[in-house]
Amino acid sequence: MKSVSMSQVVRAHDAFRFLWPIQSWGQLTSLGVALAVGLTFIALLCAAIDPTAPMAYIVIPVLLGGLAPVFAALPGRFQVHTRFHAQHFVKTLDEAIRAMGYNRAESIDGHTCYQPQARMVRWKENTITVKVSDHAIVVVGPVFVLRMLQQRLAG
Repeated sequence: MKSVSMSQVVRAHDAFRFLWPIQSWGQLTSLGVALAVGLTFIALLCAAIDPTAPMAYIVIPVLLGGLAPVFAALPGRFQVHTRFHAQHFVKTLDEAIRAMGYNRAESIDGHTCYQPQARMVRWKENTITVKVSDHAIVVVGPVFVLRMLQQRLAG
């Protein structure tokens, strides 16, 4: 793959997103359910293991750990530059995205969209968008997914 180079994944959102990372009602609902059920269970389990620990020492780290995936789902982008026409690399990129559990959704204005397979928690923010030009491909999606995609393409 000497004729293909990839840029680093960079964040593609405004700075205010760090203050309020929730991007949709679906994301807020699933986060609320996960925090209410899952993190309550984890906090109670930790309290049962060490009943002398103050609840603040248990609840605050558990809550912050539960919010971490929301920040990882913020949008990012990276570029793939090729010496040859970029359309030739699209098949490899398509296979890598499909291997990660995404299905091709639709093409709008030269952008190909991929959505995750049906799951209980399926946010529209998890969509990957691919735009192909002459010698470059721009891939936009959640930061953690793009990093996994880069590792898959490099390996």
